[in-house]
Amino acid sequence: MFSKYERQKDKRNYKERKTIYVGAQYATPTERIKPSRMVKWNESGMPNYEDLPEGGAPPPAAEPAAEAGGEE
Repeated sequence: MFSKYERQKDKRNYKERKTIYVGAQYATPTERIKPSRMVKWNESGMPNYEDLPEGGAPPPAAEPAAEAGGEE
């Protein structure tokens, strides 16, 4: 027994097959998923998960201290 759709050659010519991949691929842009947790790695290489605030943006990183004598 076999399926009647199995191993059938595509009857369209090259130009007709090519038109499938021309033009816009998606009608609407997809909505991005907002992150809910941030991954931080500890010394042993294991992940630690920290919950983010409701906005989904990670907290701002602290400014590094200015090096002594580097800026005037």
